[in-house]
Amino acid sequence: MGLRRILVSGNVRDTGRILENIVFLDLKRRAGTVYVGQSTGGEIDFVTNGANGPAYYQVAESVRDPKTLERELSSLRNLDDNYPKTLITLDDERPTNHNGIQQIYALDWLMQL
Repeated sequence: MGLRRILVSGNVRDTGRILENIVFLDLKRRAGTVYVGQSTGGEIDFVTNGANGPAYYQVAESVRDPKTLERELSSLRNLDDNYPKTLITLDDERPTNHNGIQQIYALDWLMQL
């Protein structure tokens, strides 16, 4: 992250991409192998395969705008299984459930083991 800061001017705002990188690195630490997924609703940011099966993750800076929330949830909604689906954001709100898709504040997620 520090090298990126040196190479790119301070005018570029890409908090969402930085958050994706942080989540990716933490998923690598937790699960080992991390994939990018695809569903009929679009790309899934990250997929891991653990002992209990796959887990799906979408990452967004904010989903307070209803259009952004719908876009982020659409790819997870189109998955036809009952494995965990998580939306990680920087919206500092209590965890929310969107019909089986758990939305969680990124800092709270990062503090979980």
